[in-house]
Amino acid sequence: MSLSDRKRRPISPESPPLTQLKGAPRGLLLHYILHSISVKPKHGYEILQDIDGKTEGAWRPGVGSVYPILKKLLTSGYIQADDRGPVESRRVYSITPKGVEEMKGRGEMFANSWQRWTAMRRLFFDMLDPAGISQMFIEGSRKQFEMAKELMEARSAAMSRNEVDFMLREYSVNLERQLDWTQGQLRGLRSRPVGHRLR
Repeated sequence: MSLSDRKRRPISPESPPLTQLKGAPRGLLLHYILHSISVKPKHGYEILQDIDGKTEGAWRPGVGSVYPILKKLLTSGYIQADDRGPVESRRVYSITPKGVEEMKGRGEMFANSWQRWTAMRRLFFDMLDPAGISQMFIEGSRKQFEMAKELMEARSAAMSRNEVDFMLREYSVNLERQLDWTQGQLRGLRSRPVGHRLR
């Protein structure tokens, strides 16, 4: 069969579907495992449970992803293993001084990564149909508030009073802008004839 014949060959009906979107970047998993161990010594299964619980099952990395990373962190000296855990077959991992030092420089890196991932939302917007847009708009705004509330309640104790005050004031200003925009959209919508299709 010539190259031109292969190019013209139709796709078989039995061709496998495109892969589903799932998981998260592998680099994030490595950093989260180190973070999780820095909070409290854990064995691998506890880390899997932790990720599953905090993402409400949206991200479930397998043991084939977690254990090679644990081995890499162990070999690099960022964590250490203690075989005397509550179950003998489970190695309990704890962070080392080298791991603690590594954790100190991660704040700016995650802030930059968060900005990049947030910017990618426009790619998802382009691929949504109207039903998907409605669901993302409603659920997204609810989840965004829940995330801000959870972040504040979980981490504000580690921040100064001035930092928390600044964050809450800025958040309040953003909420006012969102409310003004939403009310403007509703006023414009109500001024259109019933059945008028938006463009």
